[in-house]
This record gives sequence, C-alpha cells and structure tokens, in this order.
Amino acid sequence: MLRPIALIVLLVVPGVIVVVLCTQYAQKDWAQLQAAYQHFRALAEANASVRAIIVAEAAQNAHRINLFAEGTGMLLGALLAGLGIHGLCTMAIEE
Repeated sequence: MLRPIALIVLLVVPGVIVVVLCTQYAQKDWAQLQAAYQHFRALAEANASVRAIIVAEAAQNAHRINLFAEGTGMLLGALLAGLGIHGLCTMAIEE
C-alpha cells in the first residue's frame, strides 16, 4: 500500500508540476521570442547598423535557448510522470 503512494508522491505529482510550470514559462518565452524576432527582422530590413543587428540577434538567441531549455524541462517532467504511471500500472498487474 505504501509503494503506490510513494510513486504518486515522488514521481507522478512532481512530474506533472514540472510539465505545467515549464509549459507556462515556455508560453511566456515564446511570446518574447516572437517580439525579439520581429525587432531583429525590422532592423535587418531597415538596414540598421551592424552593432544594432548583432545586439538584436543576441537577444533573440537568448530567448531561443531559454525556450529550448523549457521544452527540455517539459519532456523530463513528462518522463518522470510517465515512469510513475508505468510503475503504478505494472504494480497493479503483479498484485
């Protein structure tokens, strides 16, 4: 009786929390990435200085890296939750 509770508390719940939090942050960063990309594109089309374009590209790349990290966090959280659910399913078969 203690094993299912341990799986739920230690794997499923934290995995779901990580997925939800990373998804929220990814949605915010996606909007920021879109704005940064539009700014970069506007500077490139307006023939702005090379320095301004490089700074805009660096800001855009920072958002891309953050979005990648948040997507990785979502996948790892889903993996944790999936491991817990798998453990619960196989435990029901054994008992």
